[in-house]
Amino acid sequence: MKQQVAIYLRLSLEDVDKRTNKIKDVSNSIASQRLLINRNLDETPFLCDLPRLEFCDDGFSGTNFDRPDFMRMIELARKGEISCIVVKDLSRFGRDYLEVGDYLEHIFPFLGIRFKSINDHYDSEKHKGKTIGMGIAFKNLVYDYYSKDLSKKVKSAMDVMQRDCKFISCVPYGYKVKPGAKHQLVIDEETAPVVRRIFMDVIAGKSCTAIAKALNMEGVPTPAQQKNACKRTSTSKPQWTHNAIHNLINNIKYTGTMVNHIRESRFIRDKNQRRVPKEEWYLKENAHQAIVTQDEYDAAMNAIQRRRKTSRSTHDQSDRVYFCGHCGGKLEKANGTVFACRYHRYHDGSPCEKVYWRKSALEEVVLEALKQQIQVTRVEAKERSCAARKKSEDIEFQLAMLKAQYDALGREKFTHYEEYREGKMTAEDYLISKDKLTTKQAALKEQLEACASQLEESHQKKVAAAEQQKMVSQMSGLSKAQLREHLYDAVEKILVFDSQTIEIIWKFDDLETDTENNVGVG
Repeated sequence: MKQQVAIYLRLSLEDVDKRTNKIKDVSNSIASQRLLINRNLDETPFLCDLPRLEFCDDGFSGTNFDRPDFMRMIELARKGEISCIVVKDLSRFGRDYLEVGDYLEHIFPFLGIRFKSINDHYDSEKHKGKTIGMGIAFKNLVYDYYSKDLSKKVKSAMDVMQRDCKFISCVPYGYKVKPGAKHQLVIDEETAPVVRRIFMDVIAGKSCTAIAKALNMEGVPTPAQQKNACKRTSTSKPQWTHNAIHNLINNIKYTGTMVNHIRESRFIRDKNQRRVPKEEWYLKENAHQAIVTQDEYDAAMNAIQRRRKTSRSTHDQSDRVYFCGHCGGKLEKANGTVFACRYHRYHDGSPCEKVYWRKSALEEVVLEALKQQIQVTRVEAKERSCAARKKSEDIEFQLAMLKAQYDALGREKFTHYEEYREGKMTAEDYLISKDKLTTKQAALKEQLEACASQLEESHQKKVAAAEQQKMVSQMSGLSKAQLREHLYDAVEKILVFDSQTIEIIWKFDDLETDTENNVGVG
């Protein structure tokens, strides 16, 4: 194990006052945590001279451990590159009582990692062979309950604001937050005319696609670009689409009506919210200034509904693996017979216009490519499987040899001990030989651990190669008709550039195949 100290710092969004954008408790700031930990390490024997690695999760909750730098730190700890982890207090490490306890009592002792929590006066070096103690366990429990109680209070406060129909979510395009009143919307003089223009165009009979194309040609920023304008300069072209226009028209907030409680969490820390029935929504008219009247909103909605299809047939979704090679968008399937990129409608002269291919002709090309790929992969899979099996056997042999050497050193140590007890060896000679043998055993133990890791990795590759060989062998035995039925089982993604060039990414191999064909659109 490398003698390195990990300094872990964390600051959650709950620690920041959203009104002032300042930290509620200055002592919890990242800089404060860093200063406290480094000062403590400088004063701690055996740790002060060790190299230090810093891991910082700024803006992440402590209620779960799905944090990028935390996961990176634990991964290094598992690899034996960290010998000690230091935090300001246990709440910075995590607020989940059970998970924190599991790390302190099981995971870190197993990995041989020392853990220090400065403000809790906890050092695992002083608790070897013991539990973490009632004081630390109680603090863990308090941190966990504090987090849950805070979540309940926040949810309750949000529910009150929702019932009062105050603005609490994303700012709709065309509005901005009123200065000094973060729960009130006012009209954005820059983008509101765009919203009104869209409504008037729809009422005049223009399609959503035609409106999107016109906005793209004029370079009008999209809602996403407008939102990011204050953060950074966007060099990408506007990409208004049919769906963007349609969603904007459907937003009743443009009539001055505020609507809340459209979705809700079913329980504390719920990651997936459920959609609330419309009759349970919270609505309030004249909550803010309207961009369009209720009559204009109704007229636009009626215009869209007249053009909407009354029924939609359900198509097979197994072939939804085709993407445009130019813009990366998923190809649409017109009438179930033609694949094309829909984004060419929103820009004149777009290379996406070349992406147009009949499904039958395209599948014929993919089928032929699959047959060729199976033959190539079958040979490679067999070679890969044999190579993986041989490598596992070599590592197993090496592991057995190292274990035999390690055991032999142990027997030699015991023999020297017996010679010392019988007076055939002096105490000084015995200690010297013992130290030498112990050093050799330590080196062999490191080799054994590395070899065991290589064996596990090799075993996983051997299993994967065997499964791949089995799947490819099964597919090679299928008839053309059967192969056609399982065509998309083998395909991860297909990029279409024009009616002659596609790029296929297979599920069963890392190889990518560029396929050119003279088949045009029939």
